[in-house]
Amino acid sequence: MRLLGDKLKQYRKQKNLSQQELAEGICTQATVSLMEKKNKVPSIKIILQICRRLNVSLEDILAGMGSGLDDQFGRISRAVRFGDYHGADRLLDQLDMASVQNAFDRERYHYYRGFVEIGARQRPDEAIFHFNLLLHRSYRMPWDLYAIVGNVGMAAAYLERKEYEKVHYYLREAMSYLDNYEWHEEEEFKRLVWARYRIAQLYLQLEQPQLVNENVEAALQVVKQQDSLYLIDVLYELKGQAEQALLATTAAKRSLAIAQTLAVVTHNVALQQRLGQTVGSLLPD
Repeated sequence: MRLLGDKLKQYRKQKNLSQQELAEGICTQATVSLMEKKNKVPSIKIILQICRRLNVSLEDILAGMGSGLDDQFGRISRAVRFGDYHGADRLLDQLDMASVQNAFDRERYHYYRGFVEIGARQRPDEAIFHFNLLLHRSYRMPWDLYAIVGNVGMAAAYLERKEYEKVHYYLREAMSYLDNYEWHEEEEFKRLVWARYRIAQLYLQLEQPQLVNENVEAALQVVKQQDSLYLIDVLYELKGQAEQALLATTAAKRSLAIAQTLAVVTHNVALQQRLGQTVGSLLPD
């Protein structure tokens, strides 16, 4: 991993900040100077705080963050996002663990392994172990998206254990981080929307439809701003389910009909099948 000091300096000047202003409350001015002139890498906590102040991502000022495992983790990510936890489990088992060496890859591994332990193996205790490792690394770094998804994962695991007080605690933590999160790249955008979707699913299981709607609306707002179709069909499905729970039948019928139409556009056959009977049952006799 290599710090791009020239890029850091460029972003600082674009914000009209002096080295001292950039460093204030984070590190010393000398540390910023060494970063810009000598490409000296400080602690990850300092780098993350500086990125947040400059409104840039880690990838903007660091080189070599990726690894030869990017493609494999990309396939695992897609499987998890679309609920194929058994597929993600198989892909994780194919990883050469000797290659999972840098901190970035270890974070990714614990993140995906945690959700697989819940979704494919029904082992919430193992999931909590992996999410704890993830959250320990992300401690006091709420702008880090892994802190958000780690809290979502913990909530899902404790729901499996029926420890509802802890479920609510971790959901509140995840939502408070999401409310202030600034994303910069498509991968972050997708994970943010996915986190809102998972939180909404969990609140539906907890029979709290108002909080389902709150998270669905937040996700839909971001998706529409980006002119994206990412998860939009299943978000409308959740919206309709929450409206059904609130006895808002007309609104529910509209949301589920939108979800059904979008499912055709996104080629989501499973959703089309789920909604075929549901939408029909809401039609008047």
